[in-house]
Amino acid sequence: MNRPLKLLCTAALAACAGTAAADEGWSTLNTYETITVNATPDQAWAAINRWDALQSWCPAFEKTEIVSGGTGVGSVRAITLANGPTFTEELLALDGAGMSLRYKIIDSPLPIVEYVSGMRVVSVAKGTSDIIWYSSYKRRAKDNPGPDANDEAMQKLVGGLYKACLANAKKVAEGK
Repeated sequence: MNRPLKLLCTAALAACAGTAAADEGWSTLNTYETITVNATPDQAWAAINRWDALQSWCPAFEKTEIVSGGTGVGSVRAITLANGPTFTEELLALDGAGMSLRYKIIDSPLPIVEYVSGMRVVSVAKGTSDIIWYSSYKRRAKDNPGPDANDEAMQKLVGGLYKACLANAKKVAEGK
């Protein structure tokens, strides 16, 4: 990754973390994944930008339902995993021209809290783009988490979801 893009993503992660006070032993975790697609930025953005259709590019989810607010900023959606659990998320920012969005989880079956995330599409070269997905969050188990709920496990869980979804977003963006 080139240095300016890395600095931009680092700044985005810091902004995503907000102004939450540090709590000793309960770190804010950050996850960052990117995938290069053989598609223009417009094609890549079209593949991922529908707030009302996460399942169209992220196969871990089978359904998206708008709970309130349409598809603009402030909208709340319920997304259902293929195996049943549902998340509720709020759209915090949507910039079509800048090809970016930001959202937060309101309610989730995952063992994480204070989750804020964003996605962005950037041009890499003619006909090639990066889709970037980043987030900050805390593990739900504040004190003495077991090995399946510690920081490393939470980052592996979120990162694994991002990688799987981005791999499918690549197929969608490339028309495969």
